[in-house]
This record gives sequence, structure tokens and C-alpha cells, in this order.
Amino acid sequence: MPAILKYLGLVYKYGANSDSTLDCSAFVQRVYADIGVRLPRTSREQYAALPEVTGELRQGDLIFFSFGGKDIDHVGIYLGRGVFAHANSYASRVVIEGLSTPYYQKTYRGARRPDLSAVARSGP
Repeated sequence: MPAILKYLGLVYKYGANSDSTLDCSAFVQRVYADIGVRLPRTSREQYAALPEVTGELRQGDLIFFSFGGKDIDHVGIYLGRGVFAHANSYASRVVIEGLSTPYYQKTYRGARRPDLSAVARSGP
């Protein structure tokens, strides 16, 4: 997903959604808006609105986490080969990281797949 590259290193701030500062769900929302897919604003709304992924993760799947307990409170975009992009509060920026780290494995709550069929039909 080439749209992700322009966001790498952008500053993370909870609740932010601007050209210079984003939170995790705003990052995901903007990446998908860049390719013509509308998504809800928050990670909880994104999780609730999209169909669950069954089977293997694919590039572009949204992956969800619960850092604070049971509720969904974080989202990233799976890039393939075990890595994902997200607006990381600890690193204070948009980064690419491995999904297999113990912390992410412990807090992982599932994946959802946005509908890209309209994008595929309108492509070059």
C-alpha cells in the first residue's frame, strides 16, 4: 500500500487528525481515503463496521488491539510478511513494526477487511 509511505514518521497524538499529527484510527482512515475507501473515524467503529477476517491475513487488512483491557483501542494496517503500520503512541509517530512481538500478540483482538472491490474496478 504505497499510500502508507507518505505518513511514516508523522507525529502521533491521541485524538488528532491533521496533516501533521494523527492518532491510530485517523492514520488508517486517511490511508484508505487516499485510495477511495471511506472508513469510520475511531478504531472501535472501524472494528464494528467491517467484516471479520477468517483465515490468513492479507495485505491491507486492519488489525485491532486492546491495550487497555477488553475494548478495542488501537488499529493498524497489515502489510504482509508479519509486519504492520500504525500510529504508535510509545514511539510518538507512524511506524512499521512486527506483529509477532509478545506485546502485540498478547493485545491482538482480530482483523477486519475493508471492501476494496470498488477500488479495484476503478483502478487503471
